[in-house]
Amino acid sequence: MTICSLVVYATPEKAPVVEKAITEFEGTEVHAATEEGKMVVSIDHPDRTYCSETIMGLHNIDGVISTSLVYEYYE
Repeated sequence: MTICSLVVYATPEKAPVVEKAITEFEGTEVHAATEEGKMVVSIDHPDRTYCSETIMGLHNIDGVISTSLVYEYYE
């Protein structure tokens, strides 16, 4: 089991599209978002590699400026 928490920062004008794209990844949830484009995101998946690949995939969403891993739990 792997649980990751991260902050995703997107351009404000693309934030709604980015938020929708994030939720299309398996095990990913947006818990909070601001009008400025900052989002609190979690990834919950049994495969640690999947979580790492998902974080890298979030970087490829049009409008994402940065992602910052805040917490990771791996068992």
